[in-house]
Amino acid sequence: MTTATALIARAEATLDRYQHALGSEDTDAARALHRDLLALLPAARVLLAERDDLARRLEVARRDPLTGLPARAAFTTAAEHMLATVAAPAVLMVDLVDFKAVNDTHGHEAGDAVLAATGRRLTGWAGAAAVVGRLGGDEFAAVLDTDPVALPGRLAALRRALEQPVDHHGRQLTVGASLGAATLTDHPTRDLSALLHAADLAMYADKGRGRRGRRRTFTAA
Repeated sequence: MTTATALIARAEATLDRYQHALGSEDTDAARALHRDLLALLPAARVLLAERDDLARRLEVARRDPLTGLPARAAFTTAAEHMLATVAAPAVLMVDLVDFKAVNDTHGHEAGDAVLAATGRRLTGWAGAAAVVGRLGGDEFAAVLDTDPVALPGRLAALRRALEQPVDHHGRQLTVGASLGAATLTDHPTRDLSALLHAADLAMYADKGRGRRGRRRTFTAA
C-alpha cells in the first residue's frame, strides 16, 4: 500500500468514527464538512489509481518491449548519470551484422528472437551495474565501469557471445557483431553524445574490417 493510499484509508477510518460521534449539538457546518470530506475520498482513490496507471504506462514506454531494455530516452538518462559518477566509464556501441538477412530469410519472428538474445547476452556480459539499452533496430549501446586495459579482451569475449547461434524453433540463426568502444583514456570527456559518436565511429571501422575479412576488436583512438 502506498503512503497516499494508507493516508486515505486512515482518513476514512477517522471520518467513520466522527460519523458516529456527531450528535444533535453539532452544527450544520460540521456535518456538511464531514459529508464533503467523505465524498472527496473516493475521488482521491480514483486519482491515485490513474496516477499509478500513468506511471506504469510511462515505464512501459521507456522500455523496449522486445528486449525489456531501456529505450533511447531512458538509456540516455541512466547513461548520463553513470558517466558522471563512475571512475572509468566505457561507452560501447553494438550493431548486428547480417541481421537483415535473418529477417528476410526466416521472417521477423526469427529476427525478434535474435534481438532478444542479443539483449540478454549484452546485459549478462556488461553486468548488473552497467547501463544497457536498445537504441533502435539492431543497434545497442552500453555504459560500464571497466579497466580500459582489460576492455579489448572483454570486447573479444562479447563478440564471441553475440555470435553464438540463436536457436529458434530448432533452426540455428547466426549473425555477426560490429563493436566500437570509447573510453576516457582516448576521449577525455564525460559528454555522452561525444562518447557515443566516438564509439559509433569505432563500430563502423570494425564493420569495415569485418567486410574485408580482418575483423578484430576495435576501440576509438
